Amino acid sequence: MKLNSNSITPIILVLLIVMILVIALAYISLQEEEYEEASVPIPPHLYSSSQHIIGTGNKLGTYFPGGKLLSRWFNDNLDKKGGSFKAVETNGSIDNIKLLKVNSIQFGMSEARIVKEAYSENSNIRVVWPLWVDVVQILKPPSDLVPDYVFPGKNIGFIGQQDSSTSRTTKEIFSALSLKEKRSKNIPYDRVIDLIGEGKLGFAMIQAGIPNHSVSDALIFYNCGLVSFNPEQLDLIRGKVFSSVNFTIPSGYYYEKQPEINTIALPNVLVSNVETSPEMVEFVTEMIVKGRPLLKGSFKAFETIPQDNEAILKILSETGVPLHEGTRRWLQKVSNESNNTDRGEEK
Repeated sequence: MKLNSNSITPIILVLLIVMILVIALAYISLQEEEYEEASVPIPPHLYSSSQHIIGTGNKLGTYFPGGKLLSRWFNDNLDKKGGSFKAVETNGSIDNIKLLKVNSIQFGMSEARIVKEAYSENSNIRVVWPLWVDVVQILKPPSDLVPDYVFPGKNIGFIGQQDSSTSRTTKEIFSALSLKEKRSKNIPYDRVIDLIGEGKLGFAMIQAGIPNHSVSDALIFYNCGLVSFNPEQLDLIRGKVFSSVNFTIPSGYYYEKQPEINTIALPNVLVSNVETSPEMVEFVTEMIVKGRPLLKGSFKAFETIPQDNEAILKILSETGVPLHEGTRRWLQKVSNESNNTDRGEEK
């Protein structure tokens, strides 16, 4: 049977339309895969009388590995108290405050300034103990891919997970330096180091305790660098980022050729709410203090946890948030023991 030209034309048109649709769907699929929502799902209602949940952060930072180490240390020392501790991955500071409000977690790691702001809206928030400081570490692409780099670079940047304190700090730095806020797509955190190493990102914001494995990998294995601010820029940034302080990452800290990096840091605290039992908070406080030497040896970020009692009390009071009753009990117990020791020496 012979087909005429009139019958062929509609078939070709249909095939062309189908091909266009397939190409369009493939392009959309690739785009969604590369820039999917950069957020960690909120865990379900996890509260139980036998399990104590610690809200941490994502795996790019130090909250998650630090929280896992803490929960292991607590579990090793629970004795007959019963129950167990578990560290869960979250979006970090802001997310942990939200989860505390609905009792999905019993403890959360958070920036001190986030806790202070949260307390003004929810008087049930309580401070437990200071943690390490978060250092603002801004990765830049390898110099051979992006020569003569100037922050924030020409490409889109990773500003942190959606609604995270990291993304807030990034925006505040842009505002402080009068930089036009770049449109930043949500990039899955597990792809950030690959993308910055390939020069596909202008910068990647990592706000975490030091040393940080993500930063270390980017510098050593991908030949990335770190952004360093001059004194004038630091003055402007500190004026915009509440509670931040100057911080210097020494030359050679991550690897031999790494130069001195001048940036900022923000204090962190462990928080809970009034519904968490005082007995368990007292136990947690005591274990953080007792385990400090061991924890530092296992996870170097613990080195920046303050050790001087005066410095600790200063940080706790500066948050403007009441101490948990369990923390107060522990401090009172230590004070009584100290007084009894002093009296014994006097005799």
